[in-house]
Amino acid sequence: MTTGNSRYGIPKTTEIELKVALSDRLKHLREEARENSFEIYLYAAALRLRYMNKSTGNYTKEFHDWYAQNDLNQLFGRITSTFSKYAAAGEIVNFFGQQYKNGKYISQLPLSLRALYELAMLKKEISETALEKLFFTGGDDKEALIHPNATSADIAAFHNRSKSNLAKGSKSRKTQFNISLATIYVRKDIYRFHVKTGDHLGKVDLSDTERAVKRLREILDAEMFDVRDNLDKITTTYKKREDKAAPSFGLRVKKTAKKKR
Repeated sequence: MTTGNSRYGIPKTTEIELKVALSDRLKHLREEARENSFEIYLYAAALRLRYMNKSTGNYTKEFHDWYAQNDLNQLFGRITSTFSKYAAAGEIVNFFGQQYKNGKYISQLPLSLRALYELAMLKKEISETALEKLFFTGGDDKEALIHPNATSADIAAFHNRSKSNLAKGSKSRKTQFNISLATIYVRKDIYRFHVKTGDHLGKVDLSDTERAVKRLREILDAEMFDVRDNLDKITTTYKKREDKAAPSFGLRVKKTAKKKR
């Protein structure tokens, strides 16, 4: 008796002969996946633009109701965390596809949702000239940082190094601003992920902390107050927990263990 879904089985031996037809098929599937993923990201960005209140960062009740009634958490995850990553990815795809140099670099963008999200965060803090250079340099061994297979970890690491370099030049400012005014804490469930699916479960996500710090900097006069965030350490821990919670983590650990034998 046949069981399971015939669509989701390893291809037959006759289908994986090392010929041009096979490589063409794989490339076509990759491009199809890329186009479909990018379109989903762009829809998420459009939804955020229309239904999110820019001053509060909250979505309308109409949007929340529609999201829940149509089980869109199955596609995007939670509105307050994962959906924001889809929207950010859509904005970066739109930027390089429509707004920057006639789409010159759109084919070089990574497909990964998390990588595109990290790229969107990086774009907020560096110039367009500096961003363009990363299609040619910035990665390991002097290779490009931004390419189709770039990972979120690589982009986040580059981002953290950039912020660290900026912080080194602010020692004189730290001696000038040396009276503690307040301490802000974030919920510990920022590091909470589903042990099987890898989905983020905490009430506060990394993007929430990033927005909070950004708002503080915008609200407080830099001539009177010095905001020193702990985002680097939080981001590093978050990425480690996120990576460990991913369904593929167990397979990667086993593969590494085999190599060491």
